[in-house]
Amino acid sequence: MCGTVLNWFTSYLTGRVQYVRTMASSSIPSAVFCGVPQGSVLGPILFVLYTSDLLSMIQSHGLIPHAYADDTQIVGTCQPSETDALQLQLSACLDDVSAWMVANRLQLNQNKTEVLWCSSARRQHQIPTTSVRVDSTSVQPVSVVRNLGVHLDADVTMRAHVTAVVRTCFATLRRIRSVRHCLPRAALVSVIRAFVHGKIDYCNSVLAGAPDCFYSIFSPS
Repeated sequence: MCGTVLNWFTSYLTGRVQYVRTMASSSIPSAVFCGVPQGSVLGPILFVLYTSDLLSMIQSHGLIPHAYADDTQIVGTCQPSETDALQLQLSACLDDVSAWMVANRLQLNQNKTEVLWCSSARRQHQIPTTSVRVDSTSVQPVSVVRNLGVHLDADVTMRAHVTAVVRTCFATLRRIRSVRHCLPRAALVSVIRAFVHGKIDYCNSVLAGAPDCFYSIFSPS
């Protein structure tokens, strides 16, 4: 990056101050030497550029990174007999991730870190139950994780996701039921499409190949 583009970013990131204001009182302005303005349009782009080295480092451990904003996922695959080796590989990678974050003024949140082992239903008994070391914390494997609103279960049947969607839709329908007599039919249909159909349609492609019994849950009786 050089020339005009570099000057744009330099002008955008330098010379900024921050302060705290309560009612009519304000603190003394303090210079901001790192970070970007919160809520800015360029913030997500600059963060992705700032953390691009992290993805390369994860790949150097033979693992697959997935990043969405400040949420980073690490994926690895192995045969059932090689789970111990994958655990050690993952812990070594996380040690480097933690060190990289400290060096780049970022924080690894162990409390929000989850470990999920996936396998077919008939191999569930081979899934490790021992914890995975994340920096100085031991993280116990879980049976379900939530990823951008999609629930993933260890046996990859999508049962947890379908159950969560159905539960949310029924809760929304109960709320709509309490006001249905106050709305014209056209308005009621619009409300249902906005607040119920949207939940069903969200990421519905992940249900491709799911058991047929799941689809009957969404069908009207």
